[in-house]
Amino acid sequence: MRVQGLTPSVSACNALLDAIQRENEIRWAWCFYGVVIRNGVLPNRSTWSLITRIFCKNGKCERVARILDLGIYSLEMYNILLDSLSKSGNFGVAFDRLNEMCDRKLEPSFSTYSSILDGACRHENHEAVARIISIMIEKEIILNSSFCRYDLVIQKLCGLSRTYAAEMFMRKALNEKIGLEDATYGSLLRALCKEGRTETSIWLYHLISEKGVVLNDSTYKIFASVLLKEEQCEEVSDLLMDIISRGFSLCSSELSGFLAVLCRKRKWREAEELLNVVIDKGLLPDSFGCCALVEYYCSGKQVDLALTLHEKMKKLDISLDVKTYNVLLNGLVVLRRMEEAVRVFDYMRRHEKLSSAGFTIMIRGLCGVNELRKAMKLHDEMLKLGLKPDETTYKSLISLFK
Repeated sequence: MRVQGLTPSVSACNALLDAIQRENEIRWAWCFYGVVIRNGVLPNRSTWSLITRIFCKNGKCERVARILDLGIYSLEMYNILLDSLSKSGNFGVAFDRLNEMCDRKLEPSFSTYSSILDGACRHENHEAVARIISIMIEKEIILNSSFCRYDLVIQKLCGLSRTYAAEMFMRKALNEKIGLEDATYGSLLRALCKEGRTETSIWLYHLISEKGVVLNDSTYKIFASVLLKEEQCEEVSDLLMDIISRGFSLCSSELSGFLAVLCRKRKWREAEELLNVVIDKGLLPDSFGCCALVEYYCSGKQVDLALTLHEKMKKLDISLDVKTYNVLLNGLVVLRRMEEAVRVFDYMRRHEKLSSAGFTIMIRGLCGVNELRKAMKLHDEMLKLGLKPDETTYKSLISLFK
């Protein structure tokens, strides 16, 4: 733009700088800011707020302090700095800067005070918690009566993602046996999930279940999405089954992904229980988890369990992959359960899962129980479909008809 004699507006530069810092590309943010200055674009209040945010992301709060001491300040800059100081546990400086705001006639908001409160709760600094609550009451940011109306405070904190402070007030309400609205539990659960506080969200979910609190479908989905990213397979499986059994539908692709993790970790009991609940509720998992379980059953000579699972899949009109079907067919043929093998093979045909190996297994099985006419019929179908096996296998197969 400079080559063309044009200068970008400060608002355009701020928009791009904001986009860069949101992606945490701090080095590129400074490079771009340097270009902005060299092009003669003067920073405005929004620019300084962005610079404050970038410094705080890098943990360089002292750089921001120098800017404030130069007389360049705004309410937003102070809010960003106080939030960063509180998260790092630097409460002495945070309270000093809070006082400085008031001296400069900047009016701290609920958001300002709650950022310090949240940090104090995060670091379990009881002295700082008591001090900031006292200030908030003195400034009438919250009223003494608010402690009898925890719902309002907790929901407001959750809206600002101040989950440690919200949790503190919820535990206080529970200790005082003060009833809370269902919406309050939902607000905190969503906020905890958003902040990635999975352990606390699991505690809250158990509490919600014990109290019989009913949340909306979207809240359960948010909670389940967080659980599905966890590695604590057994506990997560139990929680997911509980959510599904309550009648809430979850994302099938995420459920399938978690089932795949269970199978890869050979957590067969958890995988089996979760898959049964998923299918019984009419949800559609992908084939990987089903295939893994069927192959596991067949390898342990538990063909009946494999067939039971397959029957449930048939009700949802979903199928296994070709390889797994051949494993199931072979398990049935070895046990000479040809009627069941034929039914499975018919279902394979409807879902276009036929293969040369599948036909070979069935023909051998039928010949083994002297069902030669049915075997020959399958032989002809195999050739018609162009699924003739290799020469050695085919000669071995033909010899069964002699």
